[in-house]
Amino acid sequence: MLTNHEEKHQQAVSALSSSNSEEQLKAVRFIKNSVIGNITKKKLYMDLNIAPILIKILSEDAYNNDMKIQTAVIIASIANGNEQNISKLVESGAIKPLLETFKITDPRLYESSARALKALLESDKTPHETLFEEQYLKNIISHLNPSDSNLSGSIAMRNNPYRISEVTAQLISKISTLTEEQNKIAQNGAIPLLLDLITAKYDFYPKVQEAALEALSCLCKENIDICIEVINSPIDDEGKTTIKRFLKLVHSKRPEMKLLAITCLTNIYRSNVSQVDLKKDILLIVLPALIKLLIITDSNSLTQSIQSINAQERAPMIFSYLISEDKDLQKAAMEGDAITKLANIIKMTAASDDEQNNFENYIPTNTTLHNERLRESSLFAIGSICAYEEEYREQVIEAKLLPIIVQSMSHPNYGIRMAACHCTKSLSRSVKNLRTTLVDSGVITPLLKLLSDPDVQVQIVACAALCNVVLDFSPMKKVVLENGGVKRLVTLVHSMDSNLRLNAIWALKNIVFSAESQIKDQLMKELGWDELYMLINDKELDIQEQAMNLLRNLACSSEYDIEETIKGLGETRIINIFESKLQWGIQNTNTNSKVDDIIIQTIWSLVNIYAGNEKHKKLLMTDNILEYLFQFINHKNEIIRLTVIWCCLNLTNPDDVGTPERKKKLISLHFPNAFKMIVNDPKIDVRNKVKEVLKHFEEPAEIQSYKSLTMPLNRSNESLLSDLSLHNNQSDDDDDDEDYYGGYLPPDIY
Repeated sequence: MLTNHEEKHQQAVSALSSSNSEEQLKAVRFIKNSVIGNITKKKLYMDLNIAPILIKILSEDAYNNDMKIQTAVIIASIANGNEQNISKLVESGAIKPLLETFKITDPRLYESSARALKALLESDKTPHETLFEEQYLKNIISHLNPSDSNLSGSIAMRNNPYRISEVTAQLISKISTLTEEQNKIAQNGAIPLLLDLITAKYDFYPKVQEAALEALSCLCKENIDICIEVINSPIDDEGKTTIKRFLKLVHSKRPEMKLLAITCLTNIYRSNVSQVDLKKDILLIVLPALIKLLIITDSNSLTQSIQSINAQERAPMIFSYLISEDKDLQKAAMEGDAITKLANIIKMTAASDDEQNNFENYIPTNTTLHNERLRESSLFAIGSICAYEEEYREQVIEAKLLPIIVQSMSHPNYGIRMAACHCTKSLSRSVKNLRTTLVDSGVITPLLKLLSDPDVQVQIVACAALCNVVLDFSPMKKVVLENGGVKRLVTLVHSMDSNLRLNAIWALKNIVFSAESQIKDQLMKELGWDELYMLINDKELDIQEQAMNLLRNLACSSEYDIEETIKGLGETRIINIFESKLQWGIQNTNTNSKVDDIIIQTIWSLVNIYAGNEKHKKLLMTDNILEYLFQFINHKNEIIRLTVIWCCLNLTNPDDVGTPERKKKLISLHFPNAFKMIVNDPKIDVRNKVKEVLKHFEEPAEIQSYKSLTMPLNRSNESLLSDLSLHNNQSDDDDDDEDYYGGYLPPDIY
């Protein structure tokens, strides 16, 4: 039952289908004025099922251009900022009729329809396929070129014929997310048109320059081919190169222009394109300009322009992306006092948390949403800058950010929760911090809670942070066990999301790294040996690698652990694991780097089991396993060569009673001869260990006595011995001091 107030809106919807064109136009204008800026009215009209009627107006020739323009404006308004409305409009078929209006030569209609499409594309769930149909894509790109036909439109259009180019560039930004999309847009001639729009001749209308910069930045993101095209394209700008033009715009007084130019240069730099002086420009011009944008004295969105707000919110995220994985830039950022500036933003935006009363009656406003976006991007930036260097982590701790980071893990905004986990992941790389500040902060409790977060992306990052937190630090491991963390991780191993599955098995692996036998027993009680066997044979290679690493860590440290691992999997199954994995590795070597990673974990697992008692060694000294190990002695991967040597070191330990028989077996298979072929290996670790293992065979009388008992040389081993001589011809490289897997430590987590 509609109220009197609602009834007039129902009448307006009905009037859209009137046979009287004046009534139709009056109704559509009434609806447009009702929905703009009014969330309640937008919901009301969607509940009144207006979507199919709006789409009908766009689709049928019976309706004039004015009706279509007003209709497109209504769609844009209803879609604006409302994921549910966008979904309903897209499902009702709004995209194709909007694109069809582009065929009508009316710049006003094009602009209103383009803005409606842009609003629909704000959702990541909106499909892009229709826009990439050739007839539509070519039409869209053609509108990048300012046209005299725009001058025949409304007064506003005559005063500003560049609005069409502006909205078109904005539309291109929304559909340049995938590499395939970026390439199709470039192939249809968008790059030269966009570059023309950023030249000095458009300085009088900066909005079109900003729209073009944003489109270029999206097209360049992680696409080296387009970056090369952008760099090498000639531009009509006083003889300047594209890079010089971007650098000129970095000095703009407009915050949005400055940030977009920085974003273009950042994306080009991160693509690893070879460009003379680009890193120098990044260090001396781009990074300092970006750090200046991190100086915020007022986070109240009501007192600032939309431009300033957008630049403030995005600058920390661009900063994070620029310095990520680049130690030179991280050092320069530190010298520019970036951590202090980011810390000031985080503290400023977190000050209002106390007023929210634990967020029991959380109602976001424009100001709080601005603060939340600022905090989210700044936390991500902090996580990036302290990801590698202990000195930077110490500065984050000294800035007293950890309590805010822990507090942020319970924020209603999922982006802030995820960013807080990102910071924790970086800080937890430091053993020093783990043993002191992180424990005292109580980070583990909210982190465990986030493993059940409603947002899967938060779960993924929380799981990644937990991987570091539990590594080689037993107090944290016990807290995880006592608070149901392992049970939850086991549940996540069965997730439909491959990244979450990977992080969950990674965390389980780290929990048992250097852990007491009791912890290993508790974990396997939850996971189950059958499940581990299935993970070892998972279709995802990343999962296989981590599952083998879990097996490696379970079978480490004591004979009890090795015995429990063999008993849990069963003798037949564990033999099958090693024989099948090693054979698969030989068959697939050089096909995928991930194959090497799995073989490394497989042979390290063997190393650990070969460190067990006589029974354990004998079980896995099958002819197949030894034959496969022999074939890995001259593998191109030095870690694989090293692990094979470690296997033989453990099998020929002079203190073990069964060593003579095992040495006899290895000599019969020509292991010592193969090792002699790599005594001049290019890697110092391999050289040192191969000399050590050869000493185990330096018993001339014993070796001599074996010669009469030696089996005929295996044909495959004979050919391998000739190949091994290749290593003798390799010169020493510059990495002599590189330490691979020292002390069996796993590589750095994330």
